[in-house]
Amino acid sequence: MKIRKFVFVLGGFALAVVMILGATLPVFAADFANITITANPLFLSITNTPNTWTMNGLVNGKAVRNASVYYSNPLGDTTAPPATVNDSSCRFTVNCSTGATTCDLTVNVGNFSGGGLVMTNSNDGSNGATTFGAYSWYSGMTYSNKVIAKDTGSTAMYTTGLAADATLKWGMEIKTRTDAVTAGGVSTSIATITATEH
Repeated sequence: MKIRKFVFVLGGFALAVVMILGATLPVFAADFANITITANPLFLSITNTPNTWTMNGLVNGKAVRNASVYYSNPLGDTTAPPATVNDSSCRFTVNCSTGATTCDLTVNVGNFSGGGLVMTNSNDGSNGATTFGAYSWYSGMTYSNKVIAKDTGSTAMYTTGLAADATLKWGMEIKTRTDAVTAGGVSTSIATITATEH
């Protein structure tokens, strides 16, 4: 009986202590802090100027002949770049946008349609009866290492990684078909310069 009473007394004491503590301990509200997460992505973005080229157009818009080579060279439509291509012999300027990732550059030249100089890209740089050859090159490269510009699937012209906010001067050339031209009218082609991550 004494042991049972003792346990009972202890249990009652413990309950009283818990009740007293519960009555005196403060209760706090939850608090929080926000964290702003930012992400500045790498991306591919280029611009190219100018976006037109009239072949043999420097001297009074002269007509284009068959079996001839024309260069997008501000120094002369029929003037090849020097052994080491320089800025002066490059018509085009490509710019890799600020914040973009470094990129390699590839040039494709589509088939000519409409008018009297319809011709198909040979995709090997040579010209033939109804085909033309095309090449691309850039300032600073050895001209003899110029790159074949195919209709699709060209090898990259610039492979060392154009940096963000950097510019590159470049040009191209067209070797026209060998068949004689028998009709007038303007023929057009679309050349595309494409950036891929280096």
